[in-house]
Amino acid sequence: MRKCVGVVMLGAIVRSFLKLVYRVSLRGRENYEAAGERVFIINNPGSIIDPLLIAAVLPQRITLIADSALENKWWMRPLRALTDTVFLDFSSPLATADIARLLVERKCCMVFRSEHLSNTPRLTRVLETAAWIAEKSAAVLLPVRIDGAAHSIFSYMRHRVRRRFFVRVTVTVLPPQRLDPTPSLPSRERRRLMGAKLYSIMMELEYRASLSKWNVVQMLMDSAGRSGRKFPIAEDQDRNVLTYGSLLTKMCVLGHAFGRIFRGEERVGFLLPTSLAGLVAFFGLHMKRHVPAMLNFTSGIAAVVSCCQTVKLSSVLTSRKFIKLADLDVMEQALKDAGLRIVYLEDIASNLTIGDKVCGLITSRLRKAPSTPCSGTAAVMFTSGTEGVPKAVFLSHANIICNLRQALTMFTVGAGDKMFNCLPMFHAFGLGICTLLPVLAGIRVFMYPSPLHYRIVPQLFYESQSTIICGTDTFCAGYARYGRPYDFCHARLVIIGAEKMRDSTRDAWRQKYGVDLIEGYGATETSPLISVNSPAYTRKGSVGRLVPGLQCRLQNVPGIEEENTGILWVKGDNVMLGYMRASSPGTLEPPCDPAFDGSAETGEGWYDTGDIVHIDSEGFVFIRGRAKRFAKIGGEMVSLAAVEDALRVIWPEASLGVVAVPDPRKGEQLALVIAAEDATTGRIAAHFASNGISPLWTPKRIVIVKQPPLLGSGKFDYVGARKLAMQENV
Repeated sequence: MRKCVGVVMLGAIVRSFLKLVYRVSLRGRENYEAAGERVFIINNPGSIIDPLLIAAVLPQRITLIADSALENKWWMRPLRALTDTVFLDFSSPLATADIARLLVERKCCMVFRSEHLSNTPRLTRVLETAAWIAEKSAAVLLPVRIDGAAHSIFSYMRHRVRRRFFVRVTVTVLPPQRLDPTPSLPSRERRRLMGAKLYSIMMELEYRASLSKWNVVQMLMDSAGRSGRKFPIAEDQDRNVLTYGSLLTKMCVLGHAFGRIFRGEERVGFLLPTSLAGLVAFFGLHMKRHVPAMLNFTSGIAAVVSCCQTVKLSSVLTSRKFIKLADLDVMEQALKDAGLRIVYLEDIASNLTIGDKVCGLITSRLRKAPSTPCSGTAAVMFTSGTEGVPKAVFLSHANIICNLRQALTMFTVGAGDKMFNCLPMFHAFGLGICTLLPVLAGIRVFMYPSPLHYRIVPQLFYESQSTIICGTDTFCAGYARYGRPYDFCHARLVIIGAEKMRDSTRDAWRQKYGVDLIEGYGATETSPLISVNSPAYTRKGSVGRLVPGLQCRLQNVPGIEEENTGILWVKGDNVMLGYMRASSPGTLEPPCDPAFDGSAETGEGWYDTGDIVHIDSEGFVFIRGRAKRFAKIGGEMVSLAAVEDALRVIWPEASLGVVAVPDPRKGEQLALVIAAEDATTGRIAAHFASNGISPLWTPKRIVIVKQPPLLGSGKFDYVGARKLAMQENV
C-alpha cells in the first residue's frame, strides 16, 4: 500500500515539476480522443524525457514498453510513476510479436527509445516494424510531435543544438492514422510498402505541425533567441565571423539607413554576391519592408536592364568593390543610362547617422521584427532563361519558409552541421536552400562567392570543416576532378539539383571521396524544392519523392504512351505568388491552370513545371525531359534529354547539349553542341546502331566548342547553344 502511495506521490511531483519548469502544453487533444481504444503512439524522441512529457499531458495512463536492459536504471523511476511500464528483451526475435500482444491487452501503448532517429535507413526499418505491429494488432497509429524538449538539458542531440535549462515544451497529438494493407502482396513487400506509406504520413504531419505565420525576419529573430546572440551563424573565406548578435545589429542599423535612402520604393535591385555583406543587406532591406529583387549579373547587360524594367525598379543596391572585382563597370553604366540610381554599400556605411546606430542597436536588442504579413513578397527572383526571356518570379515569406520546413522534414540537420554555400544568391537554390535555410534554422554557413573555382572550393570545404554542400552536376563534376581525396572527408550531405546528375559524377564522388550524392529537383517558381531523395528513401535515376505539402497531377502528352507519365503540375505552400513578364511590367500573374476541370476546386494555384515526368508506384519522380525539349522528327516524338543521356555513354566527361533546329524535310532535326574534338556523326550513328537506338536520335549537326555555353547558375545554356547551331552551315 505504501509503495502504491509513494508511486502516486512521485507521479504527482514529476507532473507538477514538468508543467512548472517546461510549461508543458497539449495541442490536438481531439485527435487523441478520436483515435479510439487500441492506440499505438509513435514518436521520434528528441530527449530522454519525451515519454514523461507525453504521459504528463495525456488524460489517460499509457503503457510504456522499454528494453529490459534499462530496468534497473535510476532515471526509469519517474517513468514508472507516470506510466504502466513493461520491460521486454528488444534483442529477442519475438519482441515485435510481444509488442503486438501487449497492444491487444493494454489498449494504449508506446515504445521507449533511448535515442533520436535521424532520417536514415534505420528510421525506415523502425517505421516498417511499427506498421507491421499496427496491422497485426488492428491498432490505430497515433503520431505525437514534441517541440522544445530537444533543446533541454535532457536532449539526445547535445552535439547539434544549443541546450538550455528552461524551455517551453509543446506536445502536439497529430491526426490518427489507419493503414490499409494489400493482402494480395507477399508479407515482406506488404511490410515495406506500409513502412513507406507511414513514412510519407509522418513527413506530412511533421511538416504541417511545424508551420507558422512568420515572415523571414521574425523567424530569424526566433532562431537568434534559441541559439543565442554569440552563436557564430556565418563565416566567409577571409575568416570573418558573423554571430547572430552582430547580424541582428548590423541589419537593424543598415535597415534604418535603407529606410531613409529607399523611402517610397517597394522593390530594390539587389546586385551583390554570396557574402556576409549580401546577407546583412538582404535582411536589412526587409527591416524597412523593401523587397530585394535579386539580379543575375551573369545573364548579360540587356537581360539585367530588362529585369529592372519588368519589376519597375528605381534603385539598385550594390558594392564598389564587387563592381570592380566582377568587372561589371559596363553593366553599371548601362543601368545608369537606363535611369536607375546606383546605391553603394560603402557609401551607406560611411554616412550612417547617430540615429541609425542608436535605433538599430535598440531594435536588435529588443529583437523587434517588422509586421510584414507572411503572404507578402519576400524576394523577386528571375528565371534563368534556359529557354526564353527571363521572367520575374515573386516569392512570398510563406513560400520560402514553407519550403525551408519541407527541406528540414526530409533531412536531419542541426547546429553541429555547417553549410558550404558557394551558389549565387540570385539563384533560388542559392538563396532559399543554401543561404536562408541555414541562417533561419540555426545551422552555421560558410559563404564563398563563386562555385566555379573548382580547386579552391574543395580546399575551403575541408578547411572550414563543412558538412553540407549543394550544387549542380557541372560544379560537382569539377570538384571531383580537381579536389584532393580528403577534401570532403567531413561531408554528410551533398545535394545536386538544377540539372540532371550524370552517372560519371556519382561514381567519381563515390570512388574518390566515399560520398553518395543525393539528387533533388526544383524550380525557381517553387522556392525551389519540389522533390528530393533522402537518406531514408532514395532510388537511383530518380529525383526523389515530392516534398510534404505539395500536390501534383500529370497532364497527358500526345505521343508518349508510358503510364503515369506526363507534364508535371504542382500546387502547394511553396508555389510562387506569380509571374511578372517583360511584356506587361507591373502586372502580377498568379499561377493558374485555365484548362483545369476539377469538380471541387478551380485551377488557381497550379504551376506548370514544363517537365515531363514519370511517377512510380512508391512516389519516386523520374524526369523524362522538358515538354519544350522534345523534337518531332518524321512524326515521332524524340526526347532531347534521352538523346543527351545516350551521347554521354560515348563522352561521359564532356559537357554537351542537344537542341532542335528547323529542317525543311522532316520539320526538325537534332544539333549537338559539345566540348569534344572527336565528335562525329559517323561515330554517333555507329554507336547507336550497335546499341539498338533509333537512327532518328543521331544529330545531323555537330558544333564543337572549347567552352560549352553555361548560365550563371551552372545550367547548360540551350538558348545560346541553339544560336550556335543555327549559325552553322553544316
